[in-house]
Amino acid sequence: MKKEEILEASKKENKKKDIYAIEVEAKSSQIAGLSMLILASVYFIYEIMSGKGQNPALYSLITLYESILYGYKAIKIKERRKLSIFTSVIWGILTLVLILEYFKVI
Repeated sequence: MKKEEILEASKKENKKKDIYAIEVEAKSSQIAGLSMLILASVYFIYEIMSGKGQNPALYSLITLYESILYGYKAIKIKERRKLSIFTSVIWGILTLVLILEYFKVI
């Protein structure tokens, strides 16, 4: 078998999934989440410094994103599953607290 034939067979087996593309997509999700957190922190500091108060709804969106990201990883990837579940639960609890704070339930 030639190199090209082996590569083609491998692509058919993996349903044309490119491992590098999958890794890039995962890394981009992490970078996007971190960027959202940094920007939200800048907004948060600005709101406090300007006297506008705090907006927990903004942070609840970010924490929800992180909770879903780690929860999905826990479902799909067996490696470090317990850590992903723990992290997802912590982010989920923080999301609920922020939502309750937004609606002034707490």
